[in-house]
Amino acid sequence: MTDSPWILEFEGVAPEDEGRRETLSTLGNGLFATRGAAPESNADGVHCPGTYAAGVYNRLVSTVAGRQLEHESLVNLPNWLPLTFRADEGPWFGSPEIDVLTYSQRLDLSHGMLTRRIRVRDPSDRQTSVVERRIVHMAEPHLAALEWVITPENWTGSLTIRSLLDGEVENRNVVDHRSLAGRHLRAVATGEATPGTCWLEVETTQSHLRCVVAARTTVMIEDRPQPVERSLYRSGQRIGHKLVLDVNPGETVVVEKVVSLFTAHDHAISEPRIAAIEALAVADSFDRMLHSHQLEWEHLWRRCDLRLGDGESETARTLNLHVFHVLQTLSPHVADRDVGVPARGLHGEGYRGHIFWDELFVFPFLNLRIPDLTRALLLYRYRRLSAARRAAREAGHKGAMYPWQSGSDGREETPTQFYNARSDRWMPDNSRRQRHVGLAVAYNVWQYYQVTGDVDFLASHGAEMLIEISRFFAGLARLDPVDGRFHISGVMGPDEFHDGYPDRPVKVLTTTPTPTFWCRGCSEGPSTPTHCWQIATVGSFGNDSG
Repeated sequence: MTDSPWILEFEGVAPEDEGRRETLSTLGNGLFATRGAAPESNADGVHCPGTYAAGVYNRLVSTVAGRQLEHESLVNLPNWLPLTFRADEGPWFGSPEIDVLTYSQRLDLSHGMLTRRIRVRDPSDRQTSVVERRIVHMAEPHLAALEWVITPENWTGSLTIRSLLDGEVENRNVVDHRSLAGRHLRAVATGEATPGTCWLEVETTQSHLRCVVAARTTVMIEDRPQPVERSLYRSGQRIGHKLVLDVNPGETVVVEKVVSLFTAHDHAISEPRIAAIEALAVADSFDRMLHSHQLEWEHLWRRCDLRLGDGESETARTLNLHVFHVLQTLSPHVADRDVGVPARGLHGEGYRGHIFWDELFVFPFLNLRIPDLTRALLLYRYRRLSAARRAAREAGHKGAMYPWQSGSDGREETPTQFYNARSDRWMPDNSRRQRHVGLAVAYNVWQYYQVTGDVDFLASHGAEMLIEISRFFAGLARLDPVDGRFHISGVMGPDEFHDGYPDRPVKVLTTTPTPTFWCRGCSEGPSTPTHCWQIATVGSFGNDSG
């Protein structure tokens, strides 16, 4: 950490911490986000590259322990980052043969830029330094770019640069999900638009959403003209370019990679491929893109900056980091989209990118700063009101029953069971009984109205949601003639590790007993809380907990 509340910095290579660093270093603009993975890395369990676009979901069926499960997930889209180099015919940067001498990574929260500084040495003792700058453009939300400044320190020879678009990606960035089906994309086509510009088109396998990523890679040497040998590279579902040039010690080679990303969800386009190629054709250089990107972030921070107390750096940094990542998932660009608030943002595959009740925590912040964005996020719920009504009817209730996990169309995405690998047993998943998601939707509607006074929204959308949610909870409540109070049974409370109660009366205890638990996953009878917590790391407790 530095003393600046606007800088998050990491020193040295730490494979055990790489996943966390990549998540914290994610860059996004609301339409899409890219994890802070190293461009020279591969998805290998240590590095988890991923690019996710708002609202791009797909369903797959997996076979687990003899049963079929269907899951909908936010899709890991083609990886636009891959970039590497080698000296002469030596190993590629990022391979195990390359020694990393120094490494630092710096995230500028005020301007949305990630910087890396690296010095490496190959087996022939050739030392090279690399400085990387990376952005996902906030002003032009279909663009992203990275720049490498490569300096040979002690060698002369040929420098080969390889820049790719990788369509051979899967959803594999959550350890517990790696046994499930994760191949959400099929290749449609690849091509070269102009020398130095290539594109990759894919389609989701079930939702049939097209996505195109296009890349333009350029190389320059400062202070002298230098011919560059360029060739198209194709391998499987990867496409890109190789660029070869001669270098001398101390010379600075600047590599720019500018990309565009479009999906079938985007507005005012004919189709994603044409839009991606056209956007890239008029895209500026990295420095000019950086200027407009930083200016947009400055405008955002003027609206969204929060300060506590005396501005102590660690507290301020933590607060800035949280706001920064909220704005990368929920920027003003989301205001015309039919999307919700994924529990993990656009930063990874946790919770499959589903929308829970957690949006309640960010709505108050957005209400006071970007209310048209909050309105759009509430419309995501309104458009799925019919699905919530249908779910209530099917469960024998009135009103609208919103799903605990929501995705593309508003159906309940929470599985009814899960497999406990430690006990080799299937267990019920009662998470869908967390009905308070409906209360959160109602609370968000009313808070938005109280802040904005938007009577039109309340009359045309909000009141209908409030009434239907109220009908649902009124129908759930039952009057207990003994205590004269209304009760709602069969729900799962905030303690997610105890999702059911014993079928016996609760007695008032005059002493505090030693807690014991019976966990369905243990199959070992009553056990200590410590043992059950170990089981809970694999799956939630069953209905026998007491």
